[in-house]
Amino acid sequence: WYQRRVREAVVSTQSTGAARKAITWDGATEENNVMTLKPESLELIKRWTTGKPTWHYAYNKASNKLFSTHKGNVVGWNTNSGEQVCEGEDGSDVIYCIDSHPSSNTLISGNNDLKVVEWEITETGIGIKRQVELPCLSGWAFGGVWSCKYSTQGDLFYCTEPQSMSVMVFNEESEKVGEVKGHPASVNCITTIPGTRNQVMSCDRERFTILWNLPDGDIDACKMVIDEKVLWVGFSHDQKYFVSVTESNVRLWDSATRAVINTEVFDDADGFYNSCGAFHPNQQHLLVTGKADVMVMALPGLELINSYDVLASSDGDGSTTSISISADGSRFLVTECRNSNSDLSAAFCWDCTDPLAATEAWVKRDYGARMFSGILKADGSKAMIGGHAGTVIIDMQDGSTLASISVGCWVTCFVPGSTEVMVSDDSTLYRYDGLGEENLMTYKGHSGKITGLVFVNENKNILTSSDDGTIRMFDVLSGECIYAFFNHRSENVRRIAVNSSGSLVLAPNSNGMLYLLSP
Repeated sequence: WYQRRVREAVVSTQSTGAARKAITWDGATEENNVMTLKPESLELIKRWTTGKPTWHYAYNKASNKLFSTHKGNVVGWNTNSGEQVCEGEDGSDVIYCIDSHPSSNTLISGNNDLKVVEWEITETGIGIKRQVELPCLSGWAFGGVWSCKYSTQGDLFYCTEPQSMSVMVFNEESEKVGEVKGHPASVNCITTIPGTRNQVMSCDRERFTILWNLPDGDIDACKMVIDEKVLWVGFSHDQKYFVSVTESNVRLWDSATRAVINTEVFDDADGFYNSCGAFHPNQQHLLVTGKADVMVMALPGLELINSYDVLASSDGDGSTTSISISADGSRFLVTECRNSNSDLSAAFCWDCTDPLAATEAWVKRDYGARMFSGILKADGSKAMIGGHAGTVIIDMQDGSTLASISVGCWVTCFVPGSTEVMVSDDSTLYRYDGLGEENLMTYKGHSGKITGLVFVNENKNILTSSDDGTIRMFDVLSGECIYAFFNHRSENVRRIAVNSSGSLVLAPNSNGMLYLLSP
């Protein structure tokens, strides 16, 4: 049952049937009751039946009428007598939701035809004032406008449908002025917070609830949505740009204005579910991995100017998992994960002093398991790879093994200005000496796999991302978790990146949102 205040009464609707079939209306015959109750004691004032299945209702203060939604029609009721006083039809199969304007004789409703209908209440009845068709196509059998709501001042309205997993914002002229995303599932309820100007709450089918604080002006200014799941982010060395890589495209952004400068859409053969990238220190090129190759793109236009079949020897069994480039731009390292022959997974080192004419330097094939992470030391002397066989520290001259650590898989990192290394094993991070002989510190706090790591605040702190949806800051020396960024819209923070001055952090999540944070 639903409950809402009506002047000095509470109105509720109650189904008399055990199961409501109103979402399809096939065979739905049960009637619904409407009750008005005293708000404090819930003492019954009036009760009547709608005579048909009822989906939603709203009270309009200006007309002092209650309106309920049914099979393609809206019915108005006298709250004192319980008599039906008007009825209007919108031609749909079902009207899922309805809301009343806070001060005028108007209503909005949402139906299964993906339309928001605005109704005008007159002394003699109710009629359609206008209709807005949502700019999306719902492939759901139960698709349509699941929820709609006027803003507290009535100058905007919000609505949602199941496929976009977002809340759309429209103005009084029915123009879409914004859209906010962050839910991991279909949104089925929107409401406004009384006494506020721009606070909106939405709920989804996975029991996530989000409280939004929308700006007065540009609604889209409150977030940065990249529609697809972001796989990798990174800053250029001069901090002018940052890049986001998805399975279908690469986007170059202006770091100062947060505006998109260019977008390069992948061909079907180039896109890959685990693509990642690296800026070349010459500040003219970007390297992006495909399934088995490394693409070289020119900056800032993102034109594809060359590609290297790095995993040519894998015979289609392997796929790239990471790429790292040395500080002087002379070498890049790519790690591989093989599926059928996992013990043959390799690490590939290429000479890329000239990114347009890169050549293979060496291949490490004795790791013996799938690899998922790889990093080059800033001075180019060493590399480190991680995977199912733990962590291996490599001599960059010939690819020989210098040290091994039994742990470490998803994240590997050299500690700046030190011989020490950082490695992660699922949700735990470790700091080892450079020989891999002693665990100097353990960092705990995440409940899911650690997906990224950066040093901030003059290398005194570590920021980690995780598929538990959090970003955590640790003190390097003590191992203490001193801060955590929680956002329940995020189920998986896939990567983390920091600009060269340490003033801005990027963190994308699996819901298509990109967070810009100050460490």
